[in-house]
Amino acid sequence: MNPSLSAEHRRLAALQATGLLDTPPSEEFDRITRLACQLFGVPIALVSLVDADRQWFKSRVGLAVPETCREDAFCDHTIRTTQVMVIEDTLEDPRFAQNALVQGEPRIRFYAGAPLVLRGGHALGSLCLIDTAPRPFGIAQQRQLEDLAAMVMAQIDLQCSNARVDEATLLPNRAQLLQDLVGLCRAEPGGHRVLALLELLPHDGLMDAIRAVGMQPVEQLTYEAGQRLAQFLGSESRIYHTSIARIALVLQPQEGDALRDFAGQLLGTFLTPLSDGSSGMVINQRRRVGLAPFTLEPADAIDALRRANAALYQHPSPDTAICDYDAAVDANYRRSYELIASVPRALSAGEFRLVYQPQFERATTRYTSVEALLRWDHPQLGPVPPGDFIPLLEKTVHIQAVTRWVLETALAQIRAWEDAGLVVDVAINVSPRNLEQPDFAATLREACARHRLAPSRLEIECTENAVLTDGPTLQGINAARALGVRVALDDFGTGYCNFGCLYGLSAEVLKLDQALIRPIGCDARALDVVRGMVQLGHTLGYRLLAEGVENAEVFDQLMLIGCD
Repeated sequence: MNPSLSAEHRRLAALQATGLLDTPPSEEFDRITRLACQLFGVPIALVSLVDADRQWFKSRVGLAVPETCREDAFCDHTIRTTQVMVIEDTLEDPRFAQNALVQGEPRIRFYAGAPLVLRGGHALGSLCLIDTAPRPFGIAQQRQLEDLAAMVMAQIDLQCSNARVDEATLLPNRAQLLQDLVGLCRAEPGGHRVLALLELLPHDGLMDAIRAVGMQPVEQLTYEAGQRLAQFLGSESRIYHTSIARIALVLQPQEGDALRDFAGQLLGTFLTPLSDGSSGMVINQRRRVGLAPFTLEPADAIDALRRANAALYQHPSPDTAICDYDAAVDANYRRSYELIASVPRALSAGEFRLVYQPQFERATTRYTSVEALLRWDHPQLGPVPPGDFIPLLEKTVHIQAVTRWVLETALAQIRAWEDAGLVVDVAINVSPRNLEQPDFAATLREACARHRLAPSRLEIECTENAVLTDGPTLQGINAARALGVRVALDDFGTGYCNFGCLYGLSAEVLKLDQALIRPIGCDARALDVVRGMVQLGHTLGYRLLAEGVENAEVFDQLMLIGCD
């Protein structure tokens, strides 16, 4: 397609989308044209919208006719520029000297027009001034005319908002989708539909594109995608632009695999990469569609967009193109979100508690330390397994407050036991996000001092990712060690840590994961692996701690091979 014709097609679509053409007069616009006549002392002021073959006047002062043909329209020239167009004497301008509106009524001798441009770059028409006598029009007056044109655009923006149309893509927006869903509920209560949410760019690719070329090319690509879908669907479904690079459709439910087949056809419309045609940006990355069935009841219908969005993220493989909504996965995710949102309340309400797992020292044959383990007794959900909430905590800022609570509570318990005659040390788990805090070591020092305990009585347990990472995390570990706090590498033997890493770990203790320990009572090869790890660890100067010792056979084997 000729690029100029394509641009004009988009401009006309933008004009239609405003819903302004052939609407009754509006005082909001008429007030501006009256002000323009008074301010500039001209007999005619117009808000002109340039349609395919005419210019139509949304507001007019001093002109009897509601429209003129586009061929004669001065404003057709104005929309091709981004600045005020001024013709101080039309008879002196070869473009207009023979124009029908110059030679005949209203006998234009002076024209000044400021283009009316949507944020998406589409020019709709102009705010123009007309006089029957030539006149000068200086820079200051041009700026004043631009200010009035901005006032016109503010009114047009309001009209677009009321029309619920996305300005950049010219598609009905999310508000219109929700309104249409409510209308469907009224028209067919209890019926069934499927909301399909098409993701044109994965989130990381979208952010990269916006960072590189800005929002406008992405919006243009979304517009092109909407045009392709419109050609494919015809009148079968309305297309909505719900968010950046996402398009939604409301579909009829279908039996068996028919819906997935249709979704595949939707994605097939994008086998040819999308291009915005100007910046050179091309979308040829993976596209996905989330499918969420819903019932035509208001609450369920309004939630359909959220569920279709959830479907896009429920599948473990990012290469899954057709993503069906899974209610069970969604329920678990929402439960997780609810848990994290309630952490501040749980801290203040005393819902967290610590249990203590004893550590037995082979050399002295006594319990010398305990590991503080966090538990959560939720008032509605009951006991929450640590595996359900701790990984979530580590992704949020709440991990800081929870770790401080664990530290203070554990040290207070150690102090109380010591005052009662039981002397043991304590280990707590810390997250890389804790270690990254500049005041982490100071927090440990002050907490130990507050509870009258030497820092050497405290051990912090870190995952291998924390111990092996350079930067603030490793600096936090080294600062803690400088205080005298011991450092243990948790879950050793189950991740990516290899023997080559053992030469310089910032840790004193290697904790052998329970997955390695539990089989050694009945599996000779498992025992050989653990024996080798213990011997190597000792050679390199580490103490070895075994997790998951739950029967006499495993205990005896560990005693024999010399695990600390």
